[in-house]
Amino acid sequence: MQFDLNTLLKKKGYQNKPLSFEEAYLLGVFSLVPYLPELQYIIDLPTERLIIQSIAGLCTFHNHSLYEKENSGEQIAGICAAIFDYDINSASNGFLTPSKDVIDNCGMGGDLCRTPNLSTIAALIAAAGEIPMLKHGSPGNTDNVGSSDFLEYCGVYLFPEKTTILGGIDKYNFAYIDALDENYKRIHLLSHGKAKLAHMNDIIGPITHPINPTFLRKKVLGVNHLVPPQRVAEAYCLLNEYGIINLDHGLFIRGYNTPDRSDGIDEASITAGGTKVVELERGKIESYHLFARDFGLEEIDVKELSPGINKAETSRKILTGEITDGKKDAALANASLLIYLANATSLKKGTSLAREILESKRPSEILMHYASDTIKDKRSYNCNITEDGGK
Repeated sequence: MQFDLNTLLKKKGYQNKPLSFEEAYLLGVFSLVPYLPELQYIIDLPTERLIIQSIAGLCTFHNHSLYEKENSGEQIAGICAAIFDYDINSASNGFLTPSKDVIDNCGMGGDLCRTPNLSTIAALIAAAGEIPMLKHGSPGNTDNVGSSDFLEYCGVYLFPEKTTILGGIDKYNFAYIDALDENYKRIHLLSHGKAKLAHMNDIIGPITHPINPTFLRKKVLGVNHLVPPQRVAEAYCLLNEYGIINLDHGLFIRGYNTPDRSDGIDEASITAGGTKVVELERGKIESYHLFARDFGLEEIDVKELSPGINKAETSRKILTGEITDGKKDAALANASLLIYLANATSLKKGTSLAREILESKRPSEILMHYASDTIKDKRSYNCNITEDGGK
C-alpha cells in the first residue's frame, strides 16, 4: 500500500486542504490496520506508531475551515467508503439485514452545547408510531452521555445478539447498534478506545451504519458545528454514485441556539436560531431553515434546553412524561422530522402526532421491552464465562 501520511499532512492537512476521495479512502484503510489482522501486512510500521499517526491524521483533517472548502465532500465520502469496504464488510455481523426498511437518526456529537438525548427519544417516538427505527450510536466521547450511555442507564444491554436486534425491529420497530460493538465495526476503537478526542470519526460513525444499505433508504443526520450540512449531503451523493450506499431521502440538520447562529447542535432546534436543513431526495439537494413555528411550537430559551447535571435522567423523564417543558417540545420537533421522512406528513401534523404518541407512554414501554430482551443476552453471556475468565 503506497500511502505517506506525513506528505499528506504537509501538503494538505496543515494547509487546510481537503483530501481527494482516493486519498481519504487510503487514510481510512490506514486507520483500520491496527484493528484488522488481515490488513497488517500492508503497512510495515509498529502498531503503536500506526495508531498515533492515524489519530494525528484524523484530527488534522477534521476542522471547520477545511470543511468549508467545496470539495471536502470527497474527503468525507472517501474515508467512509473505506470503512464500509474494509471494516463493516469484514465484520462478523456486518451489513445486518432486517426484515423491513428502517430509518436511522444519528447525531455527530462533538458540538458545543449539551442537550438531552433528543435523537434517541425521537427514535422511540417514531417507533411507537409504527416507523421502523434501527438507531446507531455510541457512548459519549466528548460528552459524558451519548445515546449508548442513555440507553444503558435505562437498562439496555448494548451488545446483544444479532437475533435480538432483528427481533427488536420485528416486535417493537426499535433496535440499537452500539458503534463499539466489534461484531459490526472496529473504527470506533480508535476514537473512543485510544484517542478520547473529537476527530473525523464524529462524521465517520453516523454515516457508516452497519446495516445492509438496501434497507436504509432514509436517514436524519445531525451535523455538528464544524461541518456544513451541505458537505454531508454531497458526501452521500458521492457514496450513492459509487454504489456503496443507496440513500433515497436524507435530512442533514444543524440546530442553532442564538439568532446570530454562532453556535451549533447536532439536532433540530426550537430556540431563536432555528435549524438549517439540507435535504437530499433522489439526488437533488435543497437547503432551507426551520423555526419553532414551522413545527407548530413556541420558541424556547436556550437555558430551558439544558439537561442539567444528570443528562440521562433528564432524558428518561422526557420519555416518561415527567418533564413537560421546552425540552419535551424539542424532542417532539425532532420526532416530527422522522414522521415527515417516513410518511411525507407535514411538520405541524408530525409534531401533533408525536405529542399524542409520547403522551400515550408507548415509547417508554417499547424501551422497557427492548431493554428486557437485551438483558436476557447479557445474562446468557455471563453464564458462559468460566471462573478463570474464559468462555
